[in-house]
Amino acid sequence: MKYMSSAGDYKVDRPGSLIVRAARIAPELKWPFVGTIGIAILATLVRLLGPLIVKGGIDNGISKGDKGAIYVASGLFVAALVVQYVTTAMSQWSVAHVGERYLVKLRSVVFGRLLRLDMGFFTRSKSGVLVSRMTSDIESLQEFASDGAVLALSNFLTVIGVAIALGFVDWHMALAVFVVIAVLMFVSAIFQRQARRAYDLVRERIGSVLAALQEGISGVRVVQAFTQEEPQASTFGRVNESHFEANMASARAISWYFPVVSFLRIGAIAAALGIGVIRVMDGSMSMGTLVAFLLYLDWFFQPIINLSNVYNLLQSALAALAKLYELVDKPTVIQDRDGAYDLATPVVGSLEVQGMSFEYLSGVPTLTDVSISVAPGQRVAIVGETGSGKSTIAKLIMRFYDPTEGSIRIDGHDLTDLTGQSRIESVALIPQDGFLFSGTLRDNLVYADPGASDDQVWRVLETMGIDSWIRSLPEGLDTQVRERGSRFSSGERQLVALARAFLADPAVIVLDEATSNLDPETEVNVETALKILLEGRTSVVIAHRLRSAERADRVFMIADGQVIAEGTHKELAESSPPYRELVDAWKVGLA
Repeated sequence: MKYMSSAGDYKVDRPGSLIVRAARIAPELKWPFVGTIGIAILATLVRLLGPLIVKGGIDNGISKGDKGAIYVASGLFVAALVVQYVTTAMSQWSVAHVGERYLVKLRSVVFGRLLRLDMGFFTRSKSGVLVSRMTSDIESLQEFASDGAVLALSNFLTVIGVAIALGFVDWHMALAVFVVIAVLMFVSAIFQRQARRAYDLVRERIGSVLAALQEGISGVRVVQAFTQEEPQASTFGRVNESHFEANMASARAISWYFPVVSFLRIGAIAAALGIGVIRVMDGSMSMGTLVAFLLYLDWFFQPIINLSNVYNLLQSALAALAKLYELVDKPTVIQDRDGAYDLATPVVGSLEVQGMSFEYLSGVPTLTDVSISVAPGQRVAIVGETGSGKSTIAKLIMRFYDPTEGSIRIDGHDLTDLTGQSRIESVALIPQDGFLFSGTLRDNLVYADPGASDDQVWRVLETMGIDSWIRSLPEGLDTQVRERGSRFSSGERQLVALARAFLADPAVIVLDEATSNLDPETEVNVETALKILLEGRTSVVIAHRLRSAERADRVFMIADGQVIAEGTHKELAESSPPYRELVDAWKVGLA
């Protein structure tokens, strides 16, 4: 039995409301759940018949020397065991099936919601925390669904059933036993308070362990480049040691509780046995009644112990569920407004940024009064030093964020007035590193247009001049790209990304310097494909290289979030000192 789970440090204020809300996710599981409860009740009732059958066998058979009664009792007991086995197996399978089916639905709901949250949420959130939500938190629910739910249901029903059975067999002795049970419940409440504090600390520390682990693995190249393996391992060791100390605090709570429970259990059975023997000897209780009572009493303690164990799994599962609902409840800032409409087709591709200001953090301006005009089919380069606000402009054009002030217009229509689907079909982003999803080349090429045929795909590849490369692959379009496209080089991934954008056929393309991370030979191939892609399309290039600025029709220079110069490359090189400094720096980088 697991005594804790790392669902995270989270206090659930209204668990009842949370459970009711969670149930609404999968209404189709209502009747399977009801059936599961019914099977569990039947399994418990059949098990509770066992001591009563034994009582009848002893009192009517052994005590009276009636072999027939003994045979009947034995047959009934075997039959009860068979029925108990079948119903228990059905109950466990049913609980696991309903639980796992629910988790399938919950994962889909949470992941679907994550995909719809705006970029601001992902900027503010740590990727490790989001991964933890979909892994360790779901794992906590998985543990409860596969282990805890079965134990909780069967043991809760057993406790209720045994309590009723004890009173039915001999209510006088049952009252005495319930006093011990009251002591047990009091001790359990103390344990739960201590365990809760210890487990909260464990959950907090496991988050630190995961963060340190992810940082070390993600930065392993830097660690090895600077031979910092030992210091990095020492840092992780300190975090790991704090996690160990938190676990030992929970172990101390466990170490005193379960011996106390065992002591109370043995004491109650011994007392019941002593009192029962005296009553059997004076004739006020039958031997069968005493045996049945002792059997029920032994069954009473173990379920209570199990429920104490399950409580921690339940708390962990509730905490995990609450945090997952936190994600579900995150508001989507970027969404279609009431009355949003589609752009008229064909989209011309004019782009107008008017008086745009933006703040990631309130009161801290990133862009101030930026205005950029791009004519249809024109290629514009946005240049500036690192941190000047270039990439932020690209994100705003893609409507990953909305401007704090001002507007962005396509063909005269404000982006915020357009439907998301229309915007996506009209504007495409090509980042520095062409991201590929696990799957085949075909899957990645048609990602933006799943209905595209192979003929359409090949026409695009031929137009871009990369069809011979694709045909040279052993499996052609069915080639597996592997995770993040690791089967291909950076240049090859970028070629696939460009072809993907070409197939989507957007009117406006935003490029975050698609050739900045490539070697010169690969850059030539990508630039050739890029030239074909941009032909006749409006493009905004976040430029990090001199060649990108030279090829642009117009250049806008950004400094401290403001446009400080605009014109052709030649004009700015002659008239703008900050631009000349930037060009000189680029030339030095090429030297």
